[in-house]
Amino acid sequence: MPGQRTDISQRVVIITGAAGGVGSTLSRRWLEAGASVLLVDHAQAAIDRWLEEFSGTSWPGRVASFAGDVTTDEGAAAMIERAEASFGEPPDTLIHLVGGFAMAAVEDENAGKVWNAMMALNLTSAFCCYRAILPSFRRLGGGWIVGLTSKAVSNPGARISGYAASKAALAALTSSLSAEVKDAGIHVNLIVASTIDTPANRASMPKANPSDWVSPDDIADATMYLCSDIARSVHGATLEVFANA
Repeated sequence: MPGQRTDISQRVVIITGAAGGVGSTLSRRWLEAGASVLLVDHAQAAIDRWLEEFSGTSWPGRVASFAGDVTTDEGAAAMIERAEASFGEPPDTLIHLVGGFAMAAVEDENAGKVWNAMMALNLTSAFCCYRAILPSFRRLGGGWIVGLTSKAVSNPGARISGYAASKAALAALTSSLSAEVKDAGIHVNLIVASTIDTPANRASMPKANPSDWVSPDDIADATMYLCSDIARSVHGATLEVFANA
């Protein structure tokens, strides 16, 4: 089987964006399932807040952290090194949640800055992290990658060209990379979600009904499916998680 670790309790999982609105739930869920998890975020302070929130929970030897810039090859490589040093074996699973959202009309003065930021966060980060983890997967004989994109990409509105283009390109990266590595037992798949119920989204859309939104637990369930032996024949797929939105 891919990575020879079909049991979650044997997994070494990297979760990028682990301290965010979605990542914090995914990190907890994977740890509760028995996996060893490297929490990755751009700022150690964010990781420390996550660790403090769950300070009463015992995951001895199964949780470690890495703070750094994974939009670079150097940062992504350091992340992989940290995972192996922390758990004594190479990672077999990557759940990539790093991303961002910003708006700008193409003619706005700051449009170029927004465009570059969206490409770096939503696309380049994935490219660098995926490249960095593939050697570990090849050593193991397989592995799992799951990325996250947005339903908004299918019919983008005004002022989100950078966001929509970067997320659409992530889908293309997923499909192409899957075709390159699936014969090696490496699964590369993508979750496309409608609005996710996070504190940030509630604050930005106070009149919306969050009960219609996707919950972070819904995303966690989807990652566990895509990274399971049940999905052993799923390659290059886009799994829609829309709830009622």
